[in-house]
Amino acid sequence: MTGDRHPGFDGLGASRRRAWYVVLLLMFAQIFSYIDRFLPSLMLAPIKADLGLSDFQLGLMLGPAFGLFYVFIGVPIGWLADRYSRRALLATGITIWCSMTAAAGFARSYIPLLITRFGVGLGEATVAPCSVSLISDYFDRDRRPRAISLFMAGTFLGAGCAFLLGGPAVHWISQLTPWVIPGFGEMRSWQMAFLIVGLPGFALALLMFTIREPRRTEQVKRELQADGSGHASTRATLAYMRKRWTAFATLFVGSATVVTMGSLVFWNVALFDRTWGWEVREVGIATGVLFLTGGTIGTLLGIRLSNRWIAEGRRDATMRALWIGLLLAVPGFALYPMMPTAPLAIAALLVAFIGQACAAAAGPVSLTYIAPGQVRSQAIAIYYLVIGVFGQLIGPPPVGLMTDLFGDPGKLRYAMTIEAAVVGTAGILLVRLGLHRYRRAAEELVELVDARDAVPAHA
Repeated sequence: MTGDRHPGFDGLGASRRRAWYVVLLLMFAQIFSYIDRFLPSLMLAPIKADLGLSDFQLGLMLGPAFGLFYVFIGVPIGWLADRYSRRALLATGITIWCSMTAAAGFARSYIPLLITRFGVGLGEATVAPCSVSLISDYFDRDRRPRAISLFMAGTFLGAGCAFLLGGPAVHWISQLTPWVIPGFGEMRSWQMAFLIVGLPGFALALLMFTIREPRRTEQVKRELQADGSGHASTRATLAYMRKRWTAFATLFVGSATVVTMGSLVFWNVALFDRTWGWEVREVGIATGVLFLTGGTIGTLLGIRLSNRWIAEGRRDATMRALWIGLLLAVPGFALYPMMPTAPLAIAALLVAFIGQACAAAAGPVSLTYIAPGQVRSQAIAIYYLVIGVFGQLIGPPPVGLMTDLFGDPGKLRYAMTIEAAVVGTAGILLVRLGLHRYRRAAEELVELVDARDAVPAHA
């Protein structure tokens, strides 16, 4: 899996059409990954009933089982992506997570189901480090927010499709005559859903080989020491980040808050069922529409704010967009579980999704402005490691644990509101305090980059 640059190809020769094709293809990879990621949340009731699970066990499956493996394996994947073919890594990752999603259909107990979620995390861990690195090498600094925001829109499009199409699909599958697989026996409806959803992604893996590898840009040669292969080592990457730890910490705290807020949606089916008596199909359609609508509006808002502040010469433009997103998202996520009616909960959740989309798209873009080109994949992986550990551990499990401690499944709404209010308020304050540190790190990278290695303005 060595570098696979095409002869005579580099960033300067890439056409605008080619660059945007890459962004769209990577966005589709993001969409597929989020469909597979959110699928279990649509089937919590039958999984819980068939396997005899508690809410805390469901929280572990929704959060750490996928998330911790996803973020920890991302660091070595980032190391590989800074050295070898990013498109080959992506193709491999897609194949792995689709295989594991399909394999979940054959799980008969809790532990095998957890293991398949580990596998989904392993495969999906390739998407962010490889994709953000590729897009950063295709687009100059001024155009990068729009390109990476479009890629990140796949997060909300994928989640929206998972709920909008997945809810009715799960309901439809539940009405089918159970399949009987030779050597396995009869499949439950949730097992059939895992198998059906996991198979189509293999075609996407093949399309990754239509991507061309651009040359790596925005190299910092004066400070980062290369290892024997001519690439910056993980130790050098960590040293660079540690020297500017307040800037990176500000970004990590803001993005971890976004992840934590977003993880509350894993409980949506259970919340609307227990509080307002909605069926999975109704919750799926409503949440899917919210993801698609709120995600689109929030992404456009983030792009507009970033471009406006970039035009004003602000080096912290995208971080400011992240903070504005948090100001919208946190109140929305804290209030929607406590609304007296389901329509009011939907309205509050729309505001939350707009803010979340604005903030989520700004995070990876912000990292590219403070992380040099030769360590960008590793920095992205470390970024997702940090925000994933905090976001996943402070996400679904505490909500399930608090609900169990309350002794009443109907009090799930209180647990969700407590988590959103406490974590969200802390995140808003810490990001605001660290904005000036981030701005200084972004200005410093511009000074350190050799002009010959700056990304060309070709796309």
